[in-house]
Amino acid sequence: MLRQSASPNADISVAIDSRPLYAGDTLDVDVLVTPHLSFQAALGVLRLSRIELVRVDSARDAVPQMMLPGRRGGRTVGPAHIDEVFAEDVAMEGGVPHHYPVRLRLPDAAPPTVKGKYARISWELSATILTRADWLPTGDGWLANLARGRAAHCEQELVVFSRSDVDPLDGLPLLDEIPASRSYRKVTMGLSLDSPNVANGGIVTGSVSINCRSAVKARELRVELMRWERSGSKQARVIEHSEVLQRPALLAANEETEWAFRLAVPDPLMPTMLANHTFVGWQVRAVIDRKLLPNQSVSQLLHVYTSP
Repeated sequence: MLRQSASPNADISVAIDSRPLYAGDTLDVDVLVTPHLSFQAALGVLRLSRIELVRVDSARDAVPQMMLPGRRGGRTVGPAHIDEVFAEDVAMEGGVPHHYPVRLRLPDAAPPTVKGKYARISWELSATILTRADWLPTGDGWLANLARGRAAHCEQELVVFSRSDVDPLDGLPLLDEIPASRSYRKVTMGLSLDSPNVANGGIVTGSVSINCRSAVKARELRVELMRWERSGSKQARVIEHSEVLQRPALLAANEETEWAFRLAVPDPLMPTMLANHTFVGWQVRAVIDRKLLPNQSVSQLLHVYTSP
């Protein structure tokens, strides 16, 4: 991947290999600086940032969140960044390219990239060259830092994927966990999945079983794939895919019936995960739709991971 930006003083570009990135991976970055005119570079910094967008309902809801470090109702970096200095007090000669190899490492607990309606987590790699004029203060104090000007800047977005064999919630339990079987007065519903892990763009397969103690007539029997995302005080529950198993649903007394199903998982970057202010969860739910009466259902949690 390559991203380049131009400025009056210099051109700067950042190049990394295009292999898939996961938490804990090492990034070998090549920073190329081509000055337009000769100048003294005070500092060159490569920054890897995690940006988590926090959604709030209103200004009143944002007040308690903004009192905590790193919680804002907008683009937030906070402490979630890694800096590497690749140049310090270097004379940049005009027209002469300067190459700087830099190595960065993603944190072991780095959350994956998420792009949903409310849930948004992204990763950004940026390179900056700072200068200091001769008459400005010298040293490492705060006034010297304020005096530095930006000679060149470049940034690009990275995609971090999630693995299938890693706990999506860092050892914490998923919310609203529901058992895979549920009993009602007339029926007992069961739901089983062939695998609790599935990649984005993959297929969820399993079966629904119903044991009736007396005859049941309903509008339909269906199975649904539901995504629940939350960011700050905003949340959404979305039915991504559903399959009707029987319509109308006519279930005889003292019989157990089983249906197989297949549900498609969409391919956007929406893995099961829990970050500082963001939650994304998936579940498969079997529903007996009883028209005007409350529906009867059974659900099972699903771990969705992202893949290139």
